[in-house]
Amino acid sequence: MRQSRRAPPIINAPPFVTALALGIIALHGLRILAGSSLDLLFVDLGGVFPDRFWGWIAGQQVPGGYAPYNNALEALIPLAGTALVHGSWSHVLMNTIMLIAVGKPVYSVFARLWRSQLSVNLAFLGLFVAAVVGGSLAHLATHYPSGPPAIGASGGVSGLIAAALMIQNGLPAQLLERRFLSASAVFLVGNIVLAFLGPSLFGSAIAWQAHIGGYVAGAVLFRFMVRHAGRARFGT
Repeated sequence: MRQSRRAPPIINAPPFVTALALGIIALHGLRILAGSSLDLLFVDLGGVFPDRFWGWIAGQQVPGGYAPYNNALEALIPLAGTALVHGSWSHVLMNTIMLIAVGKPVYSVFARLWRSQLSVNLAFLGLFVAAVVGGSLAHLATHYPSGPPAIGASGGVSGLIAAALMIQNGLPAQLLERRFLSASAVFLVGNIVLAFLGPSLFGSAIAWQAHIGGYVAGAVLFRFMVRHAGRARFGT
């Protein structure tokens, strides 16, 4: 009697995490194929422009900068929409590979805490988006009233990295645990080094502040989510 053997999946990650990564890649491919016809739309929806944002806050154009956003919707959508816009194939592939790698253990923790598949998916997506927004806000805060625009899902990936590092030390996740603080210091130093080496290594500047902002936002929110879910399910 023969035993059937299933071929291992090409991407060994939860389907939702894989779908999120492939969706980001597909949008980049669409942007490339569409050329200039959709490029402006992608930049408007996903480019975090400090001068446009602070000009909108002040109600007037920043000297030498782009025209400010016209309304709150235009100003706030890029804070999260930036995760869907990347500058090159190497940029998008680097982010999505990391998204899958660090997203897998984080998703697994959520699957243990929530019974509903929908709840698990929403929790993962919520953490990722919140980290993206945290990264965007950090970029804006460190580039006042103007500075270079930022694009990419790096803030969200950094938030997932923070969560994955916290998981390594066991649950419940602790923000002030010594090993996590040590790993966070390495992450910070690594990003400062990238700030200086980025232009020569990747051909463009690295929005390292967005990485730090996403990392902090992801760590804080993951700690809250795990603690809240643990109490609700296990009474701990």
